[in-house]
Amino acid sequence: MVEFALIAPLFFLLLFSIIEFGRAVYYIQMLNNAAREGARYAIVHGGPGHERNCSSGPFPATPAYAKAIVCDPNGDKVVAATKAAAIAIIDSAANAFQVQVRWCANDGDIADCPGTHGDGDNGRNQTVKVNVTYTFQPMIAGVVPLPTFTMTGGSTLVINN
Repeated sequence: MVEFALIAPLFFLLLFSIIEFGRAVYYIQMLNNAAREGARYAIVHGGPGHERNCSSGPFPATPAYAKAIVCDPNGDKVVAATKAAAIAIIDSAANAFQVQVRWCANDGDIADCPGTHGDGDNGRNQTVKVNVTYTFQPMIAGVVPLPTFTMTGGSTLVINN
């Protein structure tokens, strides 16, 4: 009994630390998947500042273009698609999960994309960046004083349609 009393706290701390690490890895994977799904939605459905973005564009109203002609100047639909793909994370507090969408000019420097939505559009060979941040709260924070920390996920895709 004495040996168990000495070893049990260390054993359970190690066990729950492994569980927390697994949760953190799962959340990182969910963030990257959500960003990838949001970027995929953006390259399929369009971005700001391009004629194909709104239904009044020059493209014919044929079934091939019917789904691609969508007006989303602020990226709200991309954010909604990203949040829909974040299955377990979206139930968190509203400010814990943030999505940033940028359409960037394909000038070789996608790391620096100026402006709120960048200077690109949804034309062929342009890029779209979706970055997701999440404030992770460990479950064992009540027992062990662990701070919250911010996780990020992202995806950058090239528009080829």
